[in-house]
Amino acid sequence: MYASLRLIVQQYGVGSDYGYVCGGWSDSSGNYYFSTIDRFQFPFDSGTANQVGKLSGSRGFLSANNSSTYGYVCGGIYYGYHSIIDRFQFPFNSGTANSVGNLSGSRRALSANNSSMYGYVCGGYYYSGNYYFFSTIDRFQFPFDSGTASNVGKLSGNRWELSANNSSTYGYICGGFDGSNYRSTIDRFQFPFDSGTASYVGNLSGSRYNLSANNSSTYGYVCGGIYYGYHSIIDRFQFPFNSGTASYVGNLSGDKCALRANNSSIYGYVCGGVSSGIYYLSTIDRFQFPFNSGTASNVGNLSGSRCELSANDGVDFVTMFV
Repeated sequence: MYASLRLIVQQYGVGSDYGYVCGGWSDSSGNYYFSTIDRFQFPFDSGTANQVGKLSGSRGFLSANNSSTYGYVCGGIYYGYHSIIDRFQFPFNSGTANSVGNLSGSRRALSANNSSMYGYVCGGYYYSGNYYFFSTIDRFQFPFDSGTASNVGKLSGNRWELSANNSSTYGYICGGFDGSNYRSTIDRFQFPFDSGTASYVGNLSGSRYNLSANNSSTYGYVCGGIYYGYHSIIDRFQFPFNSGTASYVGNLSGDKCALRANNSSIYGYVCGGVSSGIYYLSTIDRFQFPFNSGTASNVGNLSGSRCELSANDGVDFVTMFV
């Protein structure tokens, strides 16, 4: 059934034709925080992404959720911390995303998971004289068009600058920083998650934070990050992952962190970020599923250099991924 559905959707689209990269921050551009929404068409193998619209305001250090119909961009910072949830409809080619609601509280540097019914937003931090680190898991139901996300549970510990993967059954939260230590932790919660605490099920190949994540229907990939230096590492773990250590299977085109990732049904794309020497990047890397060795290809660029951005796509991982 899934194979036939995948063929239909790949043939006729349904919001799955594009990757979107939203917002972000750059200290070298003169703009600092961005509201930019860039778009590139799958399968993207060369060129520069097009700027097609804007968020409801400039923000960085945010997260992104996807349904098959809408992209959601959550939280972040711009002269203050935000709980904003913006929404734009696939395929989005012009205009401004709508502010449709809020997280349960303001925070930045969070991660996001998706089931076919819900968006989940996890972790993050808030600063007001002191740093407050969160284990919060918020949830909102698709299609979300107003209101406030519900606080439905917690990670196994407080963390920020983490990454998130999805299988059709589980959400995985990887790595991060807890205020004292860099983490290799992989937490897991089962869809539809509505209460409790995510389970600690394993580890990345090493501790790091400020990383990104891609998904196929079979594997989760965790890319880049920082731990006493910048990394190009691509780790992989097989769904359903319930114990052990992710395998180091390859590398990005260079060492970088503060990047974000989106997926077509065939490829994983890793966008933007910052490299050692504090060079802000517009790079779009690509690797083909199932990726088990080698180096991702640098296939193009965003419309400008930035990091701490978010990435959306309209790909339904339940029916479309290889």
